[in-house]
Amino acid sequence: MEDRQLLGWINHRVYPTFAMFIAFFMIFTPIFAFISVSKWWSDNPGIDQIIRIGLLIVLIAVTLFTLLMAWGMIFDVKALVSSMSAELASSEFGKTFKGFVAFGVVFTILILGTAVGLGLLVFSADFRS
Repeated sequence: MEDRQLLGWINHRVYPTFAMFIAFFMIFTPIFAFISVSKWWSDNPGIDQIIRIGLLIVLIAVTLFTLLMAWGMIFDVKALVSSMSAELASSEFGKTFKGFVAFGVVFTILILGTAVGLGLLVFSADFRS
């Protein structure tokens, strides 16, 4: 694989994954936390429970999508490394394609930790109306 091909791959795979990370941590998480804490929708416990379950379903879906994007990128990088030309693999740049599993583990912990925290926030007794 040559540098031009590598740049096309990066534009196709890495940028959308990091955009999803930014959206998950910087947009989805604060908005979800605000909606969970504010409980502005009703004073009826039955409706509160239905909305909490709906929020939990949204949380699980967005979390799984973010995890799939992270691990999909890691598996793509592994495939990229295996298809690299010998010249590119022996270059200084080619030798930097290591440690992506650690990246996946760290982001998995961050993503799941955030999701568990938000799930606890939704069902927390302290914020019930």
